[in-house]
Amino acid sequence: MANLSIEQRRAILTAVNEQLISGELILGQAVYKIRTELYDMSQGQYSRLIGLSEKTLRDIEKGNTDPKLSVLNKVFAPAGMKIIAYSK
Repeated sequence: MANLSIEQRRAILTAVNEQLISGELILGQAVYKIRTELYDMSQGQYSRLIGLSEKTLRDIEKGNTDPKLSVLNKVFAPAGMKIIAYSK
């Protein structure tokens, strides 16, 4: 895990959230940033942490899959993030 202060972690998460909301990042890019910048983990390490296959994580990061909400929540859980479905 990256040796970051609480403030640095908060800044990374804030930036990821803001970039997701503004459309600057897609979900896979956000996962990549969290995995690399927040946790400094390889795909193998992070996939073991969250309980998904490395291939699934790789496909999510590359945007090559349309994962279920439950899978996305597994991927974002270590960062304290949750994806919710919104309907009007």
